[in-house]
Amino acid sequence: MSPISGPCRRKGQELLHRQCWNWGRDIVRPEGNLLLEAGFLKGRPPRGETGSSCYTLALPNGDSLMLWGFGLLYGTPEQGGVYLNRYRFRPVWMPSETIQGPIWRPDMIPAGQAPPSLRIPVDLTVAAIRRVADYEEWVLAHCGLEYRRAVLRQWNRPSEQPSPPTLPRAWRRLADAIDGQPRPRHVRGR
Repeated sequence: MSPISGPCRRKGQELLHRQCWNWGRDIVRPEGNLLLEAGFLKGRPPRGETGSSCYTLALPNGDSLMLWGFGLLYGTPEQGGVYLNRYRFRPVWMPSETIQGPIWRPDMIPAGQAPPSLRIPVDLTVAAIRRVADYEEWVLAHCGLEYRRAVLRQWNRPSEQPSPPTLPRAWRRLADAIDGQPRPRHVRGR
């Protein structure tokens, strides 16, 4: 059972799918790779291997945000990490020591484990979502609204998702909705 409600998972899946598209467009922006400008470091698969590049942002508090075309991983030294797949917005928790090393394919994501508390993946998911909202606010401030609108015009899927100026707010509303859910209980047997 997921610690995140069905409506929040559906909204998160919609937003993350589109966000991965946005990040892909930000990478190939004619003026230069926007993720690199935002402070992410790019890691490529080893020569001869197929897979997605990984963009990692080291945050001042020791946390990190890793992005791929297939999803994101938000990790902290204290609580471990949470992986969110682009197509299935179900947090997969893993201890900090299991999220080391380069990852370039979804099958390289370590298997999820039962957290000491179901609240940990919820808290990590909320933190990840807020980092995505921060990034979208930075993009709007750095590149302007017309840049994000141009990216959205390239999105070929009909969508009722938020317009570019309201995208950061949509991410923050989702974080607040997830954070406001009833508190999950501790995992049995721990």
